[in-house]
Amino acid sequence: MVHFRFLLVCSFVVGLAACSSNNSNSDPTPETYRDPGPWEAGVTTLTLADRGVEVWYPVEPADTEGLETSPYFIRDFLSPALEAVLADAEERLGREFNPPFATDAYRDAVASEAGPFPLVLFSHGSPAFRTQSTFLTTHLASWGFVVASVDHLEWGLQGFLGTRPDPAMDDVELRRMVIALLESENESDGAILKGVVSTEQIAVTGHSAGGSASRRFGAEPGVVTYIPISAGVSSEGTTELPDTPSLWLTGTTDGVVDPQRTIDAFEQASAPTRLVLIDNMGHLGPSDICLIGDTGGGIIGLAQEAGLPVDSLADIGTDGCGEESLPIEDGWPVIRHFVTAQLRWAFGIDEEPVGMSQEIEALFPEATFEYDESL
Repeated sequence: MVHFRFLLVCSFVVGLAACSSNNSNSDPTPETYRDPGPWEAGVTTLTLADRGVEVWYPVEPADTEGLETSPYFIRDFLSPALEAVLADAEERLGREFNPPFATDAYRDAVASEAGPFPLVLFSHGSPAFRTQSTFLTTHLASWGFVVASVDHLEWGLQGFLGTRPDPAMDDVELRRMVIALLESENESDGAILKGVVSTEQIAVTGHSAGGSASRRFGAEPGVVTYIPISAGVSSEGTTELPDTPSLWLTGTTDGVVDPQRTIDAFEQASAPTRLVLIDNMGHLGPSDICLIGDTGGGIIGLAQEAGLPVDSLADIGTDGCGEESLPIEDGWPVIRHFVTAQLRWAFGIDEEPVGMSQEIEALFPEATFEYDESL
């Protein structure tokens, strides 16, 4: 905490020799966090047992000169059996089914020495994959966070379309393992993340099933806030919520997780808690998924064209992708702002929350939303 507050003081004192030499890191606090922060985002992939962990981290802008940002490929998250189906489809149809998704992160770039930076754990939805929300994870890295996203093979895309791990791994224990892995990397000579990440305090967020998992981890020692996205409490009213500050965020037209379940969660959560409802945003609005591929149908449209057995996933895999929904990229600035603002407040970087009110809606002409809080 002392380090984070030190950086805050430095940002207001021009010319102090103890402050970072990167002038972009001394910009005054903005009205919102909708735009990228003073750092660029680096990304690296770690291995944990039978799965991968994607980690985004701050990089000094000068250290990205001459580098190109790194895309990801949805095909990397499929089972070998489905890989064979795709190979057959490519030969039959004479086209490739492996479109890249462009991100704002630089693969294995040199990490900023201004750390250590606070850790945010992200969990993907069901059935999805660890890089499903790079629109948000790269943004958080640009604002001075290390973001780690592990493959939840128990409910991920590979498991749904292939073989799930047996035995299944408990998601709370899996997150503890991720933290231990990052602590090891932080102490390892020659590691990209050496000296980069602090695990003394942790925030946790996630989408859909990953949002529910973030709530389950919210009572762990050192967690300063949990942020479930497109998630809520059980319709039977049996969900226990941790006594930890929270932010709940969803779309009003989510057809997978009823928005009322998110509203109920906010009303049951311990104060301080906050709620953001984005008008006309569907379930996949807080993800990259709708924009993957060039078929106009996102991942599902691409998979159906290739002949993959995904009809059972059509509803969950397209909710929020249609023309009737808020355009995907129009909802992203709202999500980026509120998640970033909640994190900076919870970690003590901002002594008072920035832009946490209905009044800032005028600064987001792309989308409308409803904000509520219980303090």
